[in-house]
Amino acid sequence: MSVAIPGALADFLARTDLTTGPAATDAAAPAARETLDAGRRGRGRTLVITPRSTDVLQFISAFAELILTNREWRTPAEIRAARTWLDRAGRAATTLAADLATAEGEARYAATLITRAEATEGTWRGEWIGERTTATTPTLFPLDREQGALFA
Repeated sequence: MSVAIPGALADFLARTDLTTGPAATDAAAPAARETLDAGRRGRGRTLVITPRSTDVLQFISAFAELILTNREWRTPAEIRAARTWLDRAGRAATTLAADLATAEGEARYAATLITRAEATEGTWRGEWIGERTTATTPTLFPLDREQGALFA
């Protein structure tokens, strides 16, 4: 899923030192830096990114909130971009989280099926259990054909 960062916010993030600055102490900083570096420019000055986790979106949202709390040092374009980001990021984070949860659920289901198949391989589950009488097996009455049951 691609997410567009408004141009003024993208420029603000580009000017911010995510390597050695105060924001570098955040656990999401390396992933955010990698995601921003891999982004491409869209229409105008927007930056189109493909985040791998919601942590990156929340990291960018923290910068947008910082812009809104320190308005006297910010340009009107940065303030508009921060508002736009916060309006859109809520939906983007929710959608990305849902996509990740769906993929994780599908992976768990597949792992469960494989585990069940490996656990029942070579056992009576899902197989025909047959018995043939021979001269060496004692039975109450002789069987002239295979007898058994199908278990599912």
